Amino acid sequence: MRAFNQLTIAFACLLVGLSCSSAFGGDDVLSITIFNNTSDNLLVTVWDQNTTPPQRILSTTPIYGNASLSVSISPDGSGVGHLSWTAMTVDHDMRRCGHNDKSNLSDGDTVNVSANGDCGS
Repeated sequence: MRAFNQLTIAFACLLVGLSCSSAFGGDDVLSITIFNNTSDNLLVTVWDQNTTPPQRILSTTPIYGNASLSVSISPDGSGVGHLSWTAMTVDHDMRRCGHNDKSNLSDGDTVNVSANGDCGS
């Protein structure tokens, strides 16, 4: 019986801790959709710019033409997200690249990625 009471108390503490954490924004994340708005297959890398140092969320992850995937990023003190991305076409013969920085992101926002520029040296 004593073990049951200890388990009940531990479970109650866990529930209280979780409810306080969510009420005060302890584990808040923003869900952002990364959308390849081209017909090209892309290799995409995404960084969360609200972390120190910036955290890589995707690393040369394939996103096929006109497809998307969701990532989670950290909000800043005012509750908005900030990410940067690079993209490169999968096709080695006609390699193109792109990059951008997107701030003031809210939960549920979509960020379009593309690779329309020169890749440089």
